[in-house]
Amino acid sequence: MKKIKDILFSEKGMKIVNTLFVLSMIFYRSGLLFIAYIAWIAYLAFCIKQANTNGSKIIYSSFIGIAAVMICLNLYFLLCG
Repeated sequence: MKKIKDILFSEKGMKIVNTLFVLSMIFYRSGLLFIAYIAWIAYLAFCIKQANTNGSKIIYSSFIGIAAVMICLNLYFLLCG
């Protein structure tokens, strides 16, 4: 788990998150989108810890809120559709 955490929070972290989003578009309705959003939230939480300014922390927090809303919406449409 520590190795995965170190890789996600390195310079390659955003590349991994972007790759997960691309794979979720290719494998639609596989649940990979939820994993991509959770990885993005984890990456943003790390960015909040590393941010020096309050403005950056607010922006990262708003992106976490958007990701949480998108998870809820996608889960709703997956279960009802």
